[in-house]
Amino acid sequence: MNDTVSLSRTQLFGSILTVCVAISFAINTSLASVAYEYGANPLSVLSYRTTLAAVALGIILKLWRVEMNLPGRVKLIAMVMGVILASYSYGLLAAIQYIPVGLAVVTFYLYPILTGLGAWAIGQEKMTGRLITALVLAFIGLAFALDVIGLSLNPIGIVLATAAAFLFAAMLLLMNRLVRGQDSRPVSFYMLCSGALVYIVMDLIAGEIHLPKGSTGWAIFLSAGLFYSFAIIGMFVAVSKIGAVKAGLLMNFEPLSSLIIGVVFLGQILTPWQFMGVALVLVAIVYTALGRKGQKT
Repeated sequence: MNDTVSLSRTQLFGSILTVCVAISFAINTSLASVAYEYGANPLSVLSYRTTLAAVALGIILKLWRVEMNLPGRVKLIAMVMGVILASYSYGLLAAIQYIPVGLAVVTFYLYPILTGLGAWAIGQEKMTGRLITALVLAFIGLAFALDVIGLSLNPIGIVLATAAAFLFAAMLLLMNRLVRGQDSRPVSFYMLCSGALVYIVMDLIAGEIHLPKGSTGWAIFLSAGLFYSFAIIGMFVAVSKIGAVKAGLLMNFEPLSSLIIGVVFLGQILTPWQFMGVALVLVAIVYTALGRKGQKT
């Protein structure tokens, strides 16, 4: 009886933490878009938040006494994944310079469907009716959400967000295939370190770092990194409590949260047709996630 109560409390804690993580990711992205208005740019935000997250995760893993030494091949793969991490993150944060935050994140969240499609293409999974249905729903939803008919959105933002989704899906497929059986926490630490190094090199090549102006700008800029660090570390804790499948399903609160934040707090207006499109995309994402949950169990 006590074990059952303890298990349910653990599940409840993990579920609540995952929702908080999803909302924190959404807040981080929204704060980044506001930081741009105060003089920051995607590269400066990414350099700061990724470095902070890598340092914070490294300290926590040391406190948890997690073994940090990895086989050379796995470490190299993790570093390569860090380059992809840097690329997709830049694509997403750059996209919000051109299109509303909610639409950028919803477009990026096509990655679960793209991952399923990619897994089928390389023979990791079978094509299912559920995946085909989700693809059709997502395609129709995006057509409305991104206002393809009206063409009122900047195509650069759409391309960047879509590219970020493809890159993230590719990263997940590579990690699943090449780093199977490894503890994900030290692998993620090396990924973050590699990603931070990529941004630092890019900063040096650019020759200047665009930092925010004024106390308000700095408060927003620093808060973005804090929310990102909490989200990254909290995600590892949540997965350990409720598992990757359930955590992945609850992470779908991120695009919904981004949409709400964009409309309520940032004043980004969407048409009823765009709202309907977003709803269809979210249905497709959750429908795919529920199918994966059923396959795992």
